[in-house]
Amino acid sequence: MYFRTGTLLLPIIARNVMQYKGLFWSAVVRAILSLRRDQGKAEAADTTGLAALNELETGLTQQSQLEQLLTALCPPADRHLLGRSLIGYFDFNKMGNLVVYAMATRNIQAAMACFVPRAQQLFHSEVALTKDDEAPTVALQWQASNSALIDDLQIYFLFALFRHLAGRHFDFSAIGSPHDAAGSLLAPLSQSKRLQDTQIHLRFASEWCLRPSFYHSQAIEKLLAPTLSQTEVPSIKQSLHNVFAKAEAPARIRAEWVAEQMGQTESGLRRLLRSHNIAFSAMLKEYIHDKSCQKLLGGSKTDDTAVELGFSDRRSFERSFKEFSGISAGQLRQLGNRLRFHKGNHSLLEIVDNLPPLPATIQSLVAMDDDNMTLKSVVKLVSKDPIFQAHVMSKASKAIYGSAPENLEQAIGRNLGLSNIKQLAVLFAAQQQLTAQCRHNDVEKLTDAMLLCLPVFNAIEAEHSSQLAVTEELRQIMLFSTLSLFLVFHDKCLFVDGVMRTWDEAEDFAHFVAQVSEEFGICLYGATSLMLLRWGFQSSINQQLWKLCQAIEAPASAGVAGKILTTQNVSFTASAMSEQHSEAVLATLPPAAIARVSTVLQQWKG
Repeated sequence: MYFRTGTLLLPIIARNVMQYKGLFWSAVVRAILSLRRDQGKAEAADTTGLAALNELETGLTQQSQLEQLLTALCPPADRHLLGRSLIGYFDFNKMGNLVVYAMATRNIQAAMACFVPRAQQLFHSEVALTKDDEAPTVALQWQASNSALIDDLQIYFLFALFRHLAGRHFDFSAIGSPHDAAGSLLAPLSQSKRLQDTQIHLRFASEWCLRPSFYHSQAIEKLLAPTLSQTEVPSIKQSLHNVFAKAEAPARIRAEWVAEQMGQTESGLRRLLRSHNIAFSAMLKEYIHDKSCQKLLGGSKTDDTAVELGFSDRRSFERSFKEFSGISAGQLRQLGNRLRFHKGNHSLLEIVDNLPPLPATIQSLVAMDDDNMTLKSVVKLVSKDPIFQAHVMSKASKAIYGSAPENLEQAIGRNLGLSNIKQLAVLFAAQQQLTAQCRHNDVEKLTDAMLLCLPVFNAIEAEHSSQLAVTEELRQIMLFSTLSLFLVFHDKCLFVDGVMRTWDEAEDFAHFVAQVSEEFGICLYGATSLMLLRWGFQSSINQQLWKLCQAIEAPASAGVAGKILTTQNVSFTASAMSEQHSEAVLATLPPAAIARVSTVLQQWKG
């Protein structure tokens, strides 16, 4: 028997955000482990589950690994007993902002309005909401996975969430699934009818949707609403990406063909894109060159990549690639070879490939046009993200920026500077997203060293009559070029132990960078370019990062690259390494520069 669906209200195309999946499943495993402990179970599976929590939170665990872990913790013989009590062990607060927001809404209807468009942040599939006004019933439907247990736990989670909102008498009227209902975790709690279906299908009475929740909190809704990912524009972009993926030769895609695939006219498609401020050509270029990067880093030859993507010849491909990314296809392929052919370095590519996108607030900030960016517009945007706002206020209160700011306007406009806020935003996002997996014992010292680079640079250069102009590109290089430290210190990096040893033994930061390059074949600046390409940074910054790779092989480097390397050596050694090493590095500067840099460092620490 199959479910009869009513009018489709909300077909969803959502982005797969790895970090939210990780938080969700780690919280589920924590609940199971807690319940098993209280039931007196202490087996090898529990030890394995506890050890896997950190990796689960990264969101990088494969579904097969997750299924294996869950099966060991929930053997079929124990599921009836586990299912009876597990609902009391779920800690929604550990499942990420999306779930915390949903549990604080006024009723199930509000929770579904929040959850359904973003379901792929937690589940493996898009979720559709349907309504049958004749019954009247509401249904949730999504594609079944290959794992009956994973699907069962997702159903169990929604059951627990809806009972939290509507009370302990809530129940589904029917549950459809292609899996065998025997041994379901929900069996001891739910009286719902079990039906055979090709997909997961949950149906319940519409009256439950508006039953008020006693846990509704406007304060939590207001706090977390800005942090939820935007869904309307990404869904349109994802629709375009899905169409692009159908083409055998992406470089030959035309808007007319895309419109036809989407069931629209070309003019209709362009109007739709304009209304959402999406440029078709920019989207297509981004897609093509993302594919280019994947192929080149994977070892494909430049000629073969050009043919596979549909370019007329190698020359036109290389011209397009360099215009988009700032570096040549050959340079990126060479970087990929260095990452691939040294033991363990493939893990860096996996980490980069699985980096979550920048948070919505940061994306919006980075996308702002520099010429039209105003203090008012930036403050309005930053104020929507309370965590980023707190970070801005904290950094702006450093003595190096003058008196402590009284509000966000002063923090950005007077202390940090409007021109620096974009760079600070990306640095903060990287810190937030990668700190949990960073093996370095003081991540804040690393980010402080990055922030210190520009003031240290100005202090070193102050006495030169022809002082180098601080351009937007130079600001980005100073702040972003060492972001790959988060990669080489990443817990998933297979040679992280060696990197930690190199850090502890290094005489200064320049020595550390050179040793990482020599011992592991990794140019930190080249690895950073992979991160920035993943996050949509193109043009000349990647070319400058490549020049820094060349500069570290020539200790007496002059010009801009040499000055950047000197600045970073001073900044990182003085703020993130031992005091003894700091004094030795400062001693290499002219006396007047030593005094100025020492003042900068003292003000920062103060």
